[in-house]
Amino acid sequence: MHRRIFLGGGLAIGAAAPLHAAERIVTAQQVEGPFYNYDLPKVHDADLVRLLAGDAPALGQVTHVLGTVQQWSGRPVTGALVEIWQCDANGRYHHPDDHEARPLDPRFQGYGRTLTDASGGFRFRTIRPVAYGIGGGEMRTPHIHLALSTRGVRRLTTQLYVEGEALNEKDSEVAKLLPVQRAGLIRPFVDGSQLEAGAQMVRYDLILA
Repeated sequence: MHRRIFLGGGLAIGAAAPLHAAERIVTAQQVEGPFYNYDLPKVHDADLVRLLAGDAPALGQVTHVLGTVQQWSGRPVTGALVEIWQCDANGRYHHPDDHEARPLDPRFQGYGRTLTDASGGFRFRTIRPVAYGIGGGEMRTPHIHLALSTRGVRRLTTQLYVEGEALNEKDSEVAKLLPVQRAGLIRPFVDGSQLEAGAQMVRYDLILA
C-alpha cells in the first residue's frame, strides 16, 4: 500500500454504529510508560510502517488498527487526538531512554497520532506488537500504548493487547484489568487482506466516562 493512499484514503472502515448500552464498558486507564514521546519525532503521522514515500517498510507484520471513540452515552467523540507508541519488531522503543542492546529498526516510526473523524473513527497502520524483556527475566506481553486527548486535556491513557498471546496471563499490567475490562483491550488480530495484501487488522472501541 502506498503511504499517500493510506493517509488520504478516508476512515470509513473505522466507523461503526454506537454500541448498545450493555456493551459500553468504560475503557480502563493504564500506565503511560515506558517511553512516551514528549518531544515529537520528525515524522509522527498515522502510518508507522513507512517513514517517507519511497522508503523501505519497517520490519514486522503490517497491522491496521481501527476503532472509534465514544462517550458512554454512545455519542461519538469527534476531533479527539489519538496517539499510539510501541516497540519495533526487535523489541526496541524509538526513545532516547531505551538503552537496550537489541538493534533498532530505523525504518519504524515508533509513534503516531491522528484525529478522530465525524463518526469518532480513527485508524493507524503499524506492526503487530511483539513481546520484550524488562529485566529480571520478566517479559511484557505484546501491546500498543494509546493516549486520547480532547481540547488539549489527556482523557485516557491505556494499553492495547493481542487476544491469544500466552504472555497475557503472566503480564503485570494485564493482571490489573477487571474481567469486564479485558474484552475492550484484549482484541483478536484477524486477516486484513481486504485492506492490504498480507496485513492483519484489529479493532478497539474506546469508551469515555
